[in-house]
Amino acid sequence: MKKVLLLFFYFIFNLLIFADSASSADSANVKIDSLENILYNSLNFNLSPDEKIIICNKLAQLYAESSWEKQIEYASRSLVLAEEINENTQIVVSLNLLSNAYRKLDKYEKGIEYATRLYSIHNTNKNEIEAAKALSEIGSCYYDWGKYVDAKEYYDRALEIFKKNQNFDGIANTLRNIAKILSDWGEYDEALNYNQEALKFWEEIGNETGIANSYNNIGIIYQELGNYDRAFDYFQKSLDIFKKLNKTNDIVNLTLHIGDVYLQRAQYDKALEYYYNADLIGKQINNKKLKSITLSNIGEAYNLKGDYIKALDYQKKALKLKEEIGDKKRLTITYTELGIIYKNVEDYDKALDYLNKGIALATEINFKYQLIKCYLNLSEVYTGLGSHKKALEYYKMYIEGKDKLYSEESKQTIAELQAKYQVERKDKDNERLKHTEQLNTAQIRNQQLIIGFVLFILLGLFTMMVIFHSRYQQNQRLNVQLSLKNKEIEDQQMYVQKLNNELKDANVTKDKFFSIVAHDLKSPFNSLLVLTNLLIEDYDTFTEDERKKFIAQIKASSENTFALLQNLLDWASAQMGKTMVVQEKIDISKISEETLLLLMPIARNKKIRLKSDIPLNTIAYADKNMVSTVFLNLVTNAIKFTPQNGQVDIRSLLENNHVEVEVSDSGVGISPDTLNKLFRIDQKIQTAGTDKEKGTGLGLILCKEFIEKNNGKIWVKSIEGKGSQFYFSLPT
Repeated sequence: MKKVLLLFFYFIFNLLIFADSASSADSANVKIDSLENILYNSLNFNLSPDEKIIICNKLAQLYAESSWEKQIEYASRSLVLAEEINENTQIVVSLNLLSNAYRKLDKYEKGIEYATRLYSIHNTNKNEIEAAKALSEIGSCYYDWGKYVDAKEYYDRALEIFKKNQNFDGIANTLRNIAKILSDWGEYDEALNYNQEALKFWEEIGNETGIANSYNNIGIIYQELGNYDRAFDYFQKSLDIFKKLNKTNDIVNLTLHIGDVYLQRAQYDKALEYYYNADLIGKQINNKKLKSITLSNIGEAYNLKGDYIKALDYQKKALKLKEEIGDKKRLTITYTELGIIYKNVEDYDKALDYLNKGIALATEINFKYQLIKCYLNLSEVYTGLGSHKKALEYYKMYIEGKDKLYSEESKQTIAELQAKYQVERKDKDNERLKHTEQLNTAQIRNQQLIIGFVLFILLGLFTMMVIFHSRYQQNQRLNVQLSLKNKEIEDQQMYVQKLNNELKDANVTKDKFFSIVAHDLKSPFNSLLVLTNLLIEDYDTFTEDERKKFIAQIKASSENTFALLQNLLDWASAQMGKTMVVQEKIDISKISEETLLLLMPIARNKKIRLKSDIPLNTIAYADKNMVSTVFLNLVTNAIKFTPQNGQVDIRSLLENNHVEVEVSDSGVGISPDTLNKLFRIDQKIQTAGTDKEKGTGLGLILCKEFIEKNNGKIWVKSIEGKGSQFYFSLPT
């Protein structure tokens, strides 16, 4: 009976999840309450890990419009559960939710962290479309953070992949994102070109959200160029679509834009009406960025109306929120507006302070539109202070910036692009109609020919089938049976051979692992036990120098054992496939210097000189942690087998889209017999260093694993008694 009740409740739970999404917010709350009740009573429902993960992700999605903190809470729980059972599909879902939520909360570094993990998974799985979406999400985090150069770099990478795979939705979205950056940089003709290209794709595939976003972006460009009628038309078209789609964030954003148009037309009361309406709608969501923009816009309207007390109050509230979220673009706007307010009340010291802050930040992010606004107001401040030379200097900077930004050539180019878009669209519609008519005519003619041809072929085939039917059936049956038997034998042979190879490799790996654990780890621990027992039992019988010598031996043994354990763990992790390769652009010279700095004390004890001749900005495309491990192992080995007063050198060479690194030493060298055994797990190599240092040979095996995982190669050259040269290459 209990099981029946549980199954009934679970049926209701699924019904709630997949109910019609057009219901009200109350319905969404009912779903959330029901799912949370099931999750918190998971023991009674006997939920599997898979079911818990699905419920957590559903809850995270339901909280997307009401609480990003709750979205993060449930997506994080889902991620932990999915990682425990290695459920890759749900891991991807959770990472997507987390990256988006952290970006909405203006925690951009966390958003980039989860989006980068997402990219690494898709890149490893060769899923190019999803990898490009992850790159685009990283770009959006950088854009919202105000780091436009970084944002454009990731958008460009995503666009290249989308174009390669002809993913129109991805192409359009990325073009729109790049257009936003170009618009912020004042490159309006290029920005409009990108937006119109994006709009063509959205219209082609019928994506209403994309169309609305493109209208919004085009409206912003016309607004910044002073063409308020065109801007208003595009904003209104965008707002109508978003209202139909019930997208609250976008409705608030477009309401603010329309308010801006009225503000720039000097219709301040009408602008305030839209701003207060946006503030009222925005209370339904918890978005600090939209809240800060709304407050700043209200403050600007009151400033223009001459109500400076209210203007200051709203701008300072906006400033506090913007400083909390680190929004550089909008911080620039608020600094400028505060400077203007203080200029209007003739508090010139504060006006200079805020306007200079605005210039510094606008220069940093290349915000040209706001920069010229600061120049104009600084000119007016210095006029008020009686410093006419300074006033003239800033006014000239304002004129130069304005002329450059609003050049007639740019306006003409934009007008031409707009006209070209309308003509192309009309021509495309006419061409489509003409093509459809021609296609229908051709199809009718082709169908008639095909019918006649098919009848002729069928008649001939029927005649032939009557003659050869019996013989064909018998031969076909025998051939199929023979082929199946041969295929079955081949498959069995291949399967047996594969099992034998895997068993052999696994046996070698097991033997190596137990050999290290049984011998190489056991010996240093025995040494540690003997030394510590001597110190404990006969401490007073030894002199101070003897005790220090024992402690030094304990330290050295512990360090060697730790290094061995580290290599052993890294190697074991690689064998079990738990080592994730995160390939990125890395500076080989920096990793080399860090390695030498880390190993300098060991080299100094042996009076060995370490030197790196790798030039700065020697870039490779690889996993930074893995390459650092390779450097550490190779240089450590070089020091170990180099006598006192020797030398270890690191060099690099760029050729054929690869960087080749050489680690050479003036040590004892390697015999030809030992050279053939290096990098092999099935060979036992234990050679003591020049100061009797011990090793397992595992470090070089680990180096080979890591270099090959990063699409590189590793090899060695050595002459016994004359030193060794270890080489590895990585793609650039």
